[in-house]
Amino acid sequence: MKKLFNTFWSIWVWLSSYVLMMVSASLAIALTPWRPFRKTHNWLGGAGMAGCLTLTGSRYRFIYDPAYDPTIRSVYAQNHVSVMDGHIACAVIPHSFCGLHNHWHFRLPGYGWIMKLASGIPVYPHASGRTAEITEAARNRVNDLGISILVFPEGHRTRDGKVGPFKRGTMFMARDAGIPVVPIAVRGMDKVNRKGSMRIWADQEVVIYIGRQYETTGLETDEDVTAFTEKIRKIIADFADDGKLPAGVVDTGEHTPNPRLQLA
Repeated sequence: MKKLFNTFWSIWVWLSSYVLMMVSASLAIALTPWRPFRKTHNWLGGAGMAGCLTLTGSRYRFIYDPAYDPTIRSVYAQNHVSVMDGHIACAVIPHSFCGLHNHWHFRLPGYGWIMKLASGIPVYPHASGRTAEITEAARNRVNDLGISILVFPEGHRTRDGKVGPFKRGTMFMARDAGIPVVPIAVRGMDKVNRKGSMRIWADQEVVIYIGRQYETTGLETDEDVTAFTEKIRKIIADFADDGKLPAGVVDTGEHTPNPRLQLA
């Protein structure tokens, strides 16, 4: 009976989430002649995505590092376990952002159009000059458009909920574009939904730690970038895997208001 109930629950969550996303995205698209998509993100597109988390029936808590500055546009590096990780990013990043996507995503009807409107950055197969193109695109998003960038350095969702190895490419991008990196560590999302399953399990607790900005200036060599990548990964893995927060950060067990509510 439990599995049967969960089947109907999961279907309801996916359908209602789809409707919420489509309505909020459609309204944002309709307003684009007057307000760019990124300008309505906080109260339409992003808000609709974040609202899907409530529909899962689980509890979400945010822990913001005391040194985190919500006004600084950054590269947000998040561990990746669920198809709803983007919804989590919309809930915790308090301003408009775009993501790095495989280039073919932009050809998908509906989803691809929204990614274009959100100024997403396409990632093509390895080829000469592509890294420089991505770096310039990242610089444009932060300096010209005033939005942040979300990346999943593992490159794919993990099946066991544990943080996997990080690829260095996104850190090279951040370094070369002169953008700081903010770690986002998500703990418990694999119990709500994980890779290989469409089931949504309610009544779980998910806790998200949003770290401070880590500057990428001064990373001169490949070894520097490798060490920096491992530093960011360790911060994320310490909390996502073991519940360990950096020194000076305290989990009060209380719900922390999202900076999105205080920022335009």
